[in-house]
Amino acid sequence: MQFSRYHSQILTIVLILSALLPGLLLFGSREYVDYSDLSGKVLGAIVSRQTDDAPGPTLPVAATSSEIRLLFFGDLMLDRHIGEKLAGKKISLLLDGLGAPESGFWSGIDLVSANLEGAVTDGGAHYSPVNAYDFAFFPERIAELKEYGFNFFNLANNHISDQGRKGLSETRKNLSGLGFNFSGDADAAVSPESSASVELQGRKVALIGLSMVYHDFDLDRAKKLVREAKDGSDLVIVNIHWGTEYQHQFSRHQQTVGRALIDSGADIIIGHHPHVVQGLEIYQGKPIFYSLGNFIFDQYFSPDTQQGLAVGLSLKDGKISMALFPLQAKRAALYPMEEKDKSGFLRYFEKWSSLDGRVEIGSDGRIEESGN
Repeated sequence: MQFSRYHSQILTIVLILSALLPGLLLFGSREYVDYSDLSGKVLGAIVSRQTDDAPGPTLPVAATSSEIRLLFFGDLMLDRHIGEKLAGKKISLLLDGLGAPESGFWSGIDLVSANLEGAVTDGGAHYSPVNAYDFAFFPERIAELKEYGFNFFNLANNHISDQGRKGLSETRKNLSGLGFNFSGDADAAVSPESSASVELQGRKVALIGLSMVYHDFDLDRAKKLVREAKDGSDLVIVNIHWGTEYQHQFSRHQQTVGRALIDSGADIIIGHHPHVVQGLEIYQGKPIFYSLGNFIFDQYFSPDTQQGLAVGLSLKDGKISMALFPLQAKRAALYPMEEKDKSGFLRYFEKWSSLDGRVEIGSDGRIEESGN
């Protein structure tokens, strides 16, 4: 069904109002604080403590003395008002609040990943079909992310096809040419392009990208893809674009799909799409992060859409150590969340989660076995 510009504006206003009220009630107003003096301290301080005796659920992965460190972010969008903000400037404008390249926050990570919400087209071109929300990125802009260690993108989402099949094809070509790894196909698709494999510290890691926004993907085909990846990999990570926008609580349907993929062999599930953070479930000893919220996005209309979550994972000797890094955006410029806000955020995150008393979230964001 085609919407006129008038109908699109009305729909946008309704979405803004529906998201704004609960966000204000939940978190209240916040003042902007300059966190630049904290840059480079957060991830390094926590990951440095994630040694082989660090607490965490045991995963059935191959035992090895090599440690793998992973860092995941949510939705990344560099068009529209973000593109306007960055015109003539570098992406450091948005990221250096977390630390300059190769600083403590970004250093020593084997895989840095985000969900890429749009096509990487030649010259940043926009192609038909024209959508109400229509995103395309310049390859040169994406290339800047390499300075911060980004080396993998999930493409499975509802915006990767904004520029049609041509845009998707150019995205794969351009990302490959820039040296990025990636996986994922159009929304609801399960295809050979949905899975990719990378080698980290001598271990083979499969990364699968799936999206179920407008339509559900074929769950049986997805489970088969996971089983096939498991056969030849030490670790299987699934990115899923799913859930209801602006809702912090994950749905029973998300839970059913996520658990089915864990049962089929997935070790870690990373979710996104709702534009707000959703909770965590530990199922069969394996984490399902239902939504990391926004990473870089121009949704300035509520506190919730300007908060995101980075997840740090350290794997060694069949154990996974996990840490949460709440992020605060100020018109898309990112900073570690202020301590007073972080404490409240983590309390709400526990309420959105399903942990069953088996794990607990520390004040520093580390996820540990509760000892119960």
